[in-house]
This record gives sequence, structure tokens and C-alpha cells, in this order.
Amino acid sequence: MRKFLRYLFQYAILAVAGVLIYQTAFKRDAPPQHHRDQWTQREGFMAISYGGLSLDEKSETLTSKTRLREQLSALAKAGYQTITTKDVKNFYDADGPLPDKPLYLMFEGGRKDSVLFSQPILVHTGFNASLYLYGDVVTGWNRFFVRSDELRKVAANPFWDVGSMGFHSKLINETPKGGYAYYLTARLDARDGRPVETPEAFDARVAADYKQAYAAILDETGKPPLGYLFMPANTLGVSLPPAIAKPNDAGLARYFPVAFTRMGESYNSRQADPRRLTRLQVDPTWSPDRLLLEIESRLPKSSFLDFSNSVLRGLWQVGAGAITANGQGLTLASPAGKDGFALLRGTEGFENFLCRVKVAPARGGAALIYLRYRNSGSYVRIQVTADQVIVREKNDHALNTLVNYVLPVDQTGPVDLDCCVKNNRLLMRVGGTDISPYPIPLTAGTERGSFALGALGEKGEYKAAFSDLRLTTFPPRWLAAPSLADASLDNVRTLTAMVLPATTLTADPVANAAALVTVAASGVIPFLDLHEADPAKVEAIATSVASAPASLIIAKLLGGFVLSLEDFPDDAVLFRLEKRLREKGFAVALRVTPPARERLLAAENLPRPDWLLFDMPPLSDAENMTRLANRFDKSRMLFRTPGPDPKGAVYYDVKG
Repeated sequence: MRKFLRYLFQYAILAVAGVLIYQTAFKRDAPPQHHRDQWTQREGFMAISYGGLSLDEKSETLTSKTRLREQLSALAKAGYQTITTKDVKNFYDADGPLPDKPLYLMFEGGRKDSVLFSQPILVHTGFNASLYLYGDVVTGWNRFFVRSDELRKVAANPFWDVGSMGFHSKLINETPKGGYAYYLTARLDARDGRPVETPEAFDARVAADYKQAYAAILDETGKPPLGYLFMPANTLGVSLPPAIAKPNDAGLARYFPVAFTRMGESYNSRQADPRRLTRLQVDPTWSPDRLLLEIESRLPKSSFLDFSNSVLRGLWQVGAGAITANGQGLTLASPAGKDGFALLRGTEGFENFLCRVKVAPARGGAALIYLRYRNSGSYVRIQVTADQVIVREKNDHALNTLVNYVLPVDQTGPVDLDCCVKNNRLLMRVGGTDISPYPIPLTAGTERGSFALGALGEKGEYKAAFSDLRLTTFPPRWLAAPSLADASLDNVRTLTAMVLPATTLTADPVANAAALVTVAASGVIPFLDLHEADPAKVEAIATSVASAPASLIIAKLLGGFVLSLEDFPDDAVLFRLEKRLREKGFAVALRVTPPARERLLAAENLPRPDWLLFDMPPLSDAENMTRLANRFDKSRMLFRTPGPDPKGAVYYDVKG
């Protein structure tokens, strides 16, 4: 009875929500401030969502208004800044910057209480939010949802933007036993459960729904919706059959540049597909501290040094099995009939990193370590058994063995693994011994990804034991040397690129192609420095390199060319030259001297090189540094630092 009365109370409030929305929710408040000229972050953003709000403080299904205020206030105090759907689109489409702690705030379902109760809280925190709704509820009978006239007010409010969840909200193929499907995830069945919809009719129905969903918001608000929320989560791109997924992907590609299709994780990296984004649904019972913990456990990390702490902080996303920690040890148990799998949150964008870990092998199975794990079809995997260590790489459907290292017959105790992953190479030692006479080559498809662990049992359940994890990323480090002969490769473990004069290759292409093989085999990418102000000569050098006797080797190994900004005072000439070099398959690094830095700060039309090399230490002027980092990706800005080479080699390191 009490629950029924609470329901009536809630409905009574929403019955007068139309008046309140006009009088309270959308009064003229100061709009949220977005200082986009100061944004410099290009790594990724967090996304969280709420299903609806309630005045009932004891509700376990909807977040209370009081709890929402506490949570959003805690996020604001922790330094989070909200971003709009347009910011997300610009981030992926145009490499646009984001604030240091960007948060995309969503309210699902188009419920009127989401707008009514959260508006004063958004004003209080300076946050903005996105309201996602089904197109058919806008003109429907249910007063719990935002209607047409109210939707126009929401879209005009600077605190809100509007996204779509599709047009038809009704479930399909419902059965007396409670079975059902979402509108876009299955073909229509007859009452006896047999399919009655042809594949062609299904494709047409899906295409029509995306068109209607887009038009329903555009026609009412005059603004095209940029975001889409696919229901149910974790199906599109995961479990939906290709024939069902294909028309959905086509609809998203045609109408919506941003789509949230997954749920559970909250961090979306720059490498993510903008139509395969994820969000964390906030549990109505979470305290503000619990919400912060859940969010920050999913943020990118640069180092992991404590196994037990990683488990306590919830840093492992367990796909199958169970994970437990004991001091500096960790055990992953595989379930019967499946491989155990646990992904370390915060490692999504790992590119160059060092990894040390001890593995205690046991008979009857294998412990697995995944490097640069992107999905089940793309990863590098180290498999440790009681007898051997096998390095494999998977791209699409092929699982290729790269190295098979047999452990010494007197091997006892844990196997000590020491790995360095950089560019397209893996340098690996087992027990202090290199398992390969050369760095192990990797394909371009596994250039970034997460760190994960696995347990593989030959006959069902298996426990894989790991200990003493040391996992640390390192930034790109460049070495500029007068020639290949002057560049020492004695300590190249964390060296990622080498800048050499163009004459290094043009003088003796065949001999230097062999030298390039040595450099590239170490996982170091060579670049040629074109100290030349004549564009025609630059193109001639690039052409001669591409057509030299050893051109097939050089073109394969060469990373690109370095141009000096001072050599090209005409921006149009520089842009054209960058384009020509990229058309030949080369990356472009732009060298910037102190005078040229001022030109970059003042320029309206900016060059877009792959790298910026500064002939100076990091700028001490914070304002100028912010302006540069706002215009250019700071993870691709390298500054001159003293190097250990006695012959005068110059090192460039990322500073951020």
C-alpha cells in the first residue's frame, strides 16, 4: 500500500510537470561555461548515465534527487568538467581537445523527472547533460515522458542537448512466458515463434526506424541529433548476428556520428570507434565516494606496481572466471569449459610500455598474458606452461606463433618475464635471457591496446598464478644524430625513433638500407631530416629515396621526413609539401625553433604534422604552452633534452 501511495505521489508531481518545466526548470540561468580555448587533452573521456530520478530517498531503482546533487557536486569538486555531444563528435572527427577531466553526462529514456529534478543541480554545478529518448514517446500519451512542446524547450536550453534511442520503443516478439526482443535486434515472429519477416523487410524496417528517429528530433527542435543510444547495450558489435548488425551499422553511419552501444565501462579512448562508445550506468544506491571510485578505477593509468591493490580498487574487468589477490600475488581461476580472462582497466591506450611479471606454471594448463589487447580478434599473447613460453599474435581470424621458447630443464619456481613493447616490436627476456636474437616483429594492427591476464585449462578448471607485476608506460623518445654511424644502439630499449640527415641515405642507398634494417629491427623508427628550403628539391629527395636501388627496403622501414618550419615561410607551400609526402606514404615531423614557435602561436591556419620537434626545452610560459597544446596534440610534441651521447646526439622527449 505504501509503495502504491508513493507511486501516486510521484505521478501527481509529474502531472503538473509541464507547468514546473516552464516556470522552474527553464528559467533564464547563466549557461554552463566551457573554456574550450584552454582545453588540451586528447586521450579520452568518461561517460556516465542515469535511468531516471525520484523524490523517494529510499528508492532502489531510481536515483534520488538528493543523491544526484551529492554525486554531481562531488564530481565537480574533484575537477570533472562536462562536455557536449558536439565536443565528442569534434574529438573523434577533428582531433578536437577536451578538458583534463572530461565527463559526458547522460539521462536515458526521456523521462520528464530527469529534466525537472536535475535542472537546478546542473545550474548549481555548472554541468550540462544529454537527454536520450525514443521518438514515439514525444507524441505519445504517457505524461512521464518529455512531450513535443517540452522537448523544444529542452533543446533550446544551454544545459541540455538531445540524443536518440531510436523511434519505436515497443518490444517485439513478446511471448506469454516473458520472452521478447528489442525493436532493432530481431526479425518479427508469428505467434507460434516462427519468423514472418524476410531479411529484406527487416533491413527496410531498421533503415526506416533510424530515419524516423533522426527526423523526430530534428523536426521538433530544429537541431539534428548527434548522439544515439543503442538498446540493449553490449549487443551491437558483440553478440548480434552479422545479418542483424549490418543494417544497424548502416543506419548509425548515415544519421548519427556518435553512438553509445556498450555499458559497464566508462572510459572512451581516442582509439575507440565513435559508434561503439561505452557508458557507466550509475547505481541508485552509490554514495558520491563510491561513484568517484568506480569512475577513477576506469581512468587510464601509466603504471601498475601492486597486484593486491589493483584487485581491491576494482581495476580488473573479469570476463570469465574469478580473480583473487594475496600480497603481491594474484590468481586467476578459469571456469569449467572456458578460458579465464581479466582485463586491467586503465590500459586501453597502452602503446609503448615495459612489463615485468612472474608466472608460476603448473601442469595441465597455461597462464596467459595479453599485450595490446583490443578485442578477441586482435592482441599479442604470451602463453606460459611448465615447459615453454609461446608468443602469439592474432589479427582477425589468424593466430600466428611468433616465438616458441623452451624453458631450461632445470627450471624451478616462477618464470620471470621481462617485456618491452614499442612501435611494432616486442623485446622479451625470460629469466634474464633473450628469447629471440632480434626484437620480435608485430603487425600494425596491434599498435595499441590493453593489458590482460588469462588462464587456459586443458581439462576444464585451471588456476594461473602471477606475482610481482611492474607495468609502466614510456613516452616516445627520439634521437637526432649526424649519421647512422654516430648513432649508438647500445641502449635502445626505450628509444622509439631516430632522426638522420637525408644525405645518410642518398649518398649510399644500398649500404644505408642495410643500416636501416639494423635500426628498424631494434624497434626504432628512422626519420630523414630534410634541411632544404626548396620544395622541388624536397620532393626530389623523397622521390629518390622512394626509387633508390633499395627503395623497397627503405620505403618499408622509413617512418617519414622532418621539415623545418623556418625553411617554409609560405604556409600554403608547407601544406602542399606535407600532402605530397603523405601521398607517398610518409609521416611528417615539423621541426620548430624558438622564432618558429611564435609563428605557430600566431598562425590562423595551422599545419597538421604527425609530430612537432622543438629545438628547446619545454616552454616555461604556461599560457603559451596551453595555447600550443590546445592547437596540437601534446602527446606528439617532443622537446629537446640533453642526451648521453658524447658525439653530440640530441634527444627529444614528450612533455605533457
